[in-house]
Amino acid sequence: MGRSGGIAVMWNSQSVSVIDSMIGEFSVSIKIVESIGMEWWLSGIYGPCRQRERNSFWNELADLYRYCGVKWCLGGDFNVVRFTAEKSNGERVTKSMREFNDFIQDTNLRDPNLLNSSFTWSNLRENAICRRLDRFLVSGSWEDYFPHYCHKALPRVTSDHCPIELDTSKVKWGPSSFRFENMWLNHPDFKRNIKLWWGEDQISGWEGYKFMTRLKLIKLKLKDWSKMEFGEEELHLREAEARLLVLDQQEGKEGLDHLLMIERENLLLKIGDLAQKEEVKWRQRGKVKWAREGDGNIKFFHKVANGVRKRNFIDKLEVEGLGVIEDEESIEREVLKF
Repeated sequence: MGRSGGIAVMWNSQSVSVIDSMIGEFSVSIKIVESIGMEWWLSGIYGPCRQRERNSFWNELADLYRYCGVKWCLGGDFNVVRFTAEKSNGERVTKSMREFNDFIQDTNLRDPNLLNSSFTWSNLRENAICRRLDRFLVSGSWEDYFPHYCHKALPRVTSDHCPIELDTSKVKWGPSSFRFENMWLNHPDFKRNIKLWWGEDQISGWEGYKFMTRLKLIKLKLKDWSKMEFGEEELHLREAEARLLVLDQQEGKEGLDHLLMIERENLLLKIGDLAQKEEVKWRQRGKVKWAREGDGNIKFFHKVANGVRKRNFIDKLEVEGLGVIEDEESIEREVLKF
């Protein structure tokens, strides 16, 4: 709708299946089936800005709850806050705030704390007005299935809204394996370093042992060298994003003066430059040979690379005499025993 509005809901078809969907005036909902058979609903929300449309909005959410509320997660821009503390300028309790709280109470939905920020939207002016307009809400049954989820704000780079993330990832056991990076070959010192490292350690023993030991030592040196040569830009990017998030939070509490606003503009330029460099790395790592000119979206290549790792991860194992096991400690123990 012009330059604002609209909802997109996307999913990884290699991880989950979608068996149903609904499109409303203010929402897009999909029914997800996990690989283990668990079914739940996900709804993307875009609430109206106009007060006269709010009744239709609450009625649509109530209908959604009756249809998919047992295992339900909904998130997006609700365009309304719950409490006066979610507005930087305080103000009074409004009718929309009361209706929002009534909806959450009537449906018994959980409103998880945003771990690292008080606000998600700003008008980006010198005397900024900030709000927490964006959030996820989850049902009790959904929370039981994803007990370790994490709800946080991400750096605000291209919008007046902070992206918000609800991360349900499980912790993976075991160290990451060594991978040779093709980008090392383009470094002017790479071949000279390999030659130097290969001959600098005096190792005694039979030839096969000396060869394998040298390979292990070079692997460690390559990791340290790569971190020093290529990890600097990634570190600078994360530091710039962290500083940007601090400025966003400060804007909501006490505002930003002229110098801090200039700092934020410079940070946005720096992040764009560093992200473009990181995109080259992830495009290579993801083995993707094409990208739209100026796309600048390293997330795509990052997900492609991670998809390979996820497909190689063992989350179930069939063991003779035990059947199928899914517990990570049991899988690790059986692999080592084998």
